[in-house]
Amino acid sequence: MKKIIIALLLLLYFGSNQTFALTYAQTEAKGNEILQFFVNKKFTEISKRVDSLYKSSYEAYVLEKDWAELTGTYGEYKSAKPVNYDVSPYYHFIAFKVQFEYLPYIFNISFNESGKIIYISFMEAHKIYVAPDYCDVSKFLERKITVVNGMYDLPGILAMPNAESKSPLVIIVPEAGPTDKDGSYEENKPYKDLAWGLASKGIATFRYEKRSNNYGIFLLKDKAAYETFTPREDLLIDLYKIIDSLKTLPDVDPDKIYILGHGQGGMLAPLIAKERKDVAGIIMMGANAKRTQEMMIDQYKYLSKVSPEKKPEYDAQTRNAIRSMDKKLNPLTEHHLMPYDVQATYWIWLNQYPHLEIAKKLSKPQLILHGERDYQTNMENYELWKKTLAKNTNATIKLYPRLNHLFYAGDAQSTYSEYYLKSNIPAQVIGDINLWLKAN
Repeated sequence: MKKIIIALLLLLYFGSNQTFALTYAQTEAKGNEILQFFVNKKFTEISKRVDSLYKSSYEAYVLEKDWAELTGTYGEYKSAKPVNYDVSPYYHFIAFKVQFEYLPYIFNISFNESGKIIYISFMEAHKIYVAPDYCDVSKFLERKITVVNGMYDLPGILAMPNAESKSPLVIIVPEAGPTDKDGSYEENKPYKDLAWGLASKGIATFRYEKRSNNYGIFLLKDKAAYETFTPREDLLIDLYKIIDSLKTLPDVDPDKIYILGHGQGGMLAPLIAKERKDVAGIIMMGANAKRTQEMMIDQYKYLSKVSPEKKPEYDAQTRNAIRSMDKKLNPLTEHHLMPYDVQATYWIWLNQYPHLEIAKKLSKPQLILHGERDYQTNMENYELWKKTLAKNTNATIKLYPRLNHLFYAGDAQSTYSEYYLKSNIPAQVIGDINLWLKAN
């Protein structure tokens, strides 16, 4: 189907740095007005509201033709809800999830400083990220923040609630590997679900790009030279710089900074809480209680049954994992003999990391969340967390029967390919985290 609007090079139009007078409420109202003009087939009214620079792209007959094709294919309009909002010195942008009879679409529209239309498009909802219903984009605004740590720039996004007082802050610490700021699996973005869900409830959130995402070539150079590489270089050094930077922001409450770690980020959270007095509490999602390599071996055993054609590959990785647990492991062991070709120094560090003992003695609040369908950190990890923290009155543990490692719901046997099925983190998880934060 022909798209309703040709993509426009907006930068050609933006010649000033004026600040906008439009509020969120005004932007939403204007967006709704245009959407209702579509529904009521008042295409000339839409064209009248287009900035003169873009008139030729929004002729009434073009809008009418494309709307007819859209509704003819996907049924009549049913409802709409705002799912995205962004403001810059050049535009106010808002997106609505539009429910048609057969399929939802995303309606995007931008206005200039005069309230004139400069951009419209309709996009298939199943091909892009769509915020879950518990996200209220009128309650917060995102801004880009780059934290500089030596030679490394760490770009991130701060989702800040619209509040007059200082807000608690949750910093999302990502999973192992080159995980991006949203924890993306194509259009699935679990960290964005968490960030927007909590920001909608008045909790500021920060998510960021790991060093390995933007500086892979430098890490490869260090790897070739057998330089020391551990979780400190991978995560902790940069995270501590981020904490130092964000706690100075005028709209952040420095006494209410929390760490939300997923996977390996969760496993490292007890150490973060121990080393950083300015961290008020930690949230661990899908965090392994067993040693990392033991967890990996469990995964390979599980996956060998799910995908038997890949068993030789999993067996090879299992041998590497076992080798990496050797108490006398040489730091200069060849990379190809280690899990995922990661330096031996990484595994030596993990072998010496007593995360259960640290968590057991931690006096700060801890929230451990686990999905029963999580094959990456299986139920043995959940039971071990329960046993370890049974006498720690500051620890809260919750189990979600239908959720996997990304905290997406399902009923079938969990596999890696499931992570790419269109989904969002359920509202219950966001609600549980919010209630815990309010209580701590």
